[in-house]
Amino acid sequence: MRKLPILLIFFAIISCVHRDKFHYTSDQSETVDSLSFITQKIIAIPLETNSQCILHELKQVKKTQSNIFVLSGNAIYRFNRSGSFINKISTANNARINKYAINADEQHIIVLDSLSMLHYYTFDGILLFTKDAEIALSGGTMLDLAYHDHFLWAVTENIAADNVFEKWLFKLDIAFRPIESVRIDAIDLGRFYLDASFSSEISVSNQMIYVYAPFSFKETLLRDTLYLLENESLNQERPSSFAVTGHDLPAYSIPFRLGQRYIIASYQTNESADANYLYCFDRKTNNSFSLNGFIDDFFYTGIVKDLQPADLNNHEYYFYKTGKDILSAFPERDENTNPVLFFVQLNT
Repeated sequence: MRKLPILLIFFAIISCVHRDKFHYTSDQSETVDSLSFITQKIIAIPLETNSQCILHELKQVKKTQSNIFVLSGNAIYRFNRSGSFINKISTANNARINKYAINADEQHIIVLDSLSMLHYYTFDGILLFTKDAEIALSGGTMLDLAYHDHFLWAVTENIAADNVFEKWLFKLDIAFRPIESVRIDAIDLGRFYLDASFSSEISVSNQMIYVYAPFSFKETLLRDTLYLLENESLNQERPSSFAVTGHDLPAYSIPFRLGQRYIIASYQTNESADANYLYCFDRKTNNSFSLNGFIDDFFYTGIVKDLQPADLNNHEYYFYKTGKDILSAFPERDENTNPVLFFVQLNT
C-alpha cells in the first residue's frame, strides 16, 4: 500500500525554553505532589456490584455521552454514567480480549482478541460479525485499535524485507477495510535510543495522530521533554491529513502523552516496582512533578500511582481505588464491592 502522509503531531511549541526555569522533583525524593496541583475537578463513580458484575482490576476505561465501558478480567462491562451496571460483553471463542474501540456513532464495540480476530458487537452485546485482522492488514500483527473522526485506526507490527520490525498506522473504514497507511518512526530526541516499550497506543493531539509508546526507564524523561520543547524543527509546518499529496512523512512514536497543557507518561509493571513511574510536565508553569505519583487531596484515597487517559486526546484521565483506600469517602463500600472509578479533569 502506498505510503501517505499522516495526521502528524504536535502541540504549540514554546519558542525558547530556559532550563534554569524548571522545577524538578527527582525520582529519588520522598516528596509526592498533591493531585490538586494539576487537577481542577475529580468525579467519583462507585461501580455497581452484583452477581454478574464482580470487578477487581480496571483497564481501558472509555466513555460516551451515556455510557462507561471497562475491561476487567476477560470481559467488557458497560455502566451508565452513574455507575449502574447495564450489560457484559465477552468473546464467543473465549479468546483473551487485547483491545477494543468504541464507535459511538453507530453504537458498536469492536473487540480485538488474542487470536487476531475482530468482533463487532452492539452496545447491548449482540455479535454482528467477525473479521480476521491479519488478513485485512496484510499479515501484520495488530497492536492497537481506536475509533476517531468516523474512521478506525490500527497500529501493526510487520517484519520488513531486511528482517527489521516496522510499525505501521492504518486508516480504515468502519467495516475494517484499509484506506491508507503510513510507517511509524520513533521521534527524534537528539540522541540514540531504541524503540520504547512494547506498548503502542493510538493518541490524538489537535486532530493529529501519533502513537504513544512509553519508556521502560525514567532517567531521561525530563531531558527528552526539554529537547522536544526546545527543538525548533517541531515548529515547522506539517501536513494535516492523509489526503495531502507530495509528501512522504511517517507518523511518530512518542514516549509521552500530549495533552492541552500537560505532558504525561507512565510505566507500571508488576515485575519491578522500582521501575514504575508517573511523569507529568506542566507546559504552562514549566514544572515537572515527582515520579512517585500524586496524593489524592480530593477524596483522600492515598497516593495515585498511575493515571490513564479516558479519551484519545488525553484531556481527561482516570484512576480507581478499592478496599480500605475508599473507606473514608465511601464508608458503605468494603472489600467485596467493586472499585470506585475516578475521572480526573486536568487544569487548562
